[in-house]
Amino acid sequence: MNRQPVAITGIGAVTPIGIGRENLRNALAHGRSGIAEITSFDTDGLAIELAGEVADFDIANHIGSIKTYLDRTSAFALAAAAIALAEAKWIGNVPGAEIGLCLGTAWGCKDSIELYTSKLMEGNPKFAPPLVFTHGYANAPSSLVSIEFGLRGYNTCFAGGWTAGASALESAVDLIRRDPSQRLLAGGADALSEVAVRTMLADDMMTAGLPRPLDVSADGLLPGEAAALLALESPPNARRREAEIFGYILGTGSAGGADRAAALSRAISLALDESGIDRVDAVFASASGLRETDAAEAAAIAELPGDPPVVAIKSLIGEPSGAWAPVAVAAAICCIEAGVLPATANFREPIRPDIHVLSAPIAYAPATCLILNLSPGGAAAAAVVSAQA
Repeated sequence: MNRQPVAITGIGAVTPIGIGRENLRNALAHGRSGIAEITSFDTDGLAIELAGEVADFDIANHIGSIKTYLDRTSAFALAAAAIALAEAKWIGNVPGAEIGLCLGTAWGCKDSIELYTSKLMEGNPKFAPPLVFTHGYANAPSSLVSIEFGLRGYNTCFAGGWTAGASALESAVDLIRRDPSQRLLAGGADALSEVAVRTMLADDMMTAGLPRPLDVSADGLLPGEAAALLALESPPNARRREAEIFGYILGTGSAGGADRAAALSRAISLALDESGIDRVDAVFASASGLRETDAAEAAAIAELPGDPPVVAIKSLIGEPSGAWAPVAVAAAICCIEAGVLPATANFREPIRPDIHVLSAPIAYAPATCLILNLSPGGAAAAAVVSAQA
């Protein structure tokens, strides 16, 4: 087994609590919440008013080109890519043919699909905007990022639901291990969408109040949005060009099945085995407040040795769907840098007593962090992140 760590040399994060590594780090260090009233669409008639929304976002702050039309998910992906590429110092120093992209999304560009469909149904089909149609594909964000920044390497889009971003990371790690010359942006993007919100409401997934991840009183999730793209390369590549390395992905694992706890335990076992370690210092839980899914995750966490502290930052940002795993990796690196693990907001009592969910922030810089991703359907993924190789 190839256990070569993969270096993280750029972190492009667009989240409800901060855009960019420094802002995200400061927000996590102070336990700042990004839960607020929804402004990106009209919530009249919906049984929800709050979400984890990226506020004051302007794509013009991140790219120089002018877009006639741009889906919000694509805009997040473009901004995350711009930040990661700048931080990694790839643009201008690394040929575009040597940079690839692995991007995951759960919802894709639902707003563009909805806009095109509504225009199509309004009247004469020939007046439906063709430009909007081209922005409705799930791979539109990855295409736009590649075009914008001249990335001509390996390019793929993962659209496998809430573990899409985890799949993108796992694929990128595997590619770099097989071919150390590869340089890849990897991560996920999902924007808050009225269509997605209505779907989750119809599936009775929403909380009636604030999200309470891993809490006995958990009654549903609160939607969110985010994007995170990580600049990944082999450590020798990074050292050769004297790049700053913010952290490492030591191992990844994925599994699935009707028994969600067993699936997640299997993903964790694969990630730990690939990492060459048997325990971690902190867990960044996937928990969003869905009672059954949280209970399954808690059962898997309880099997870990050493009773590691459990961080549940979806209490601060909502459920970012396919963007979660790369956002969690970015958050873990930021917490290691800050030397602080944030408390779980709205927390009262753990869903089971044998896990250590943080009810208050602690001054602690974990050497290794376990990133968990569990979807309601039973798809599971895990990754081990470290400050050192």
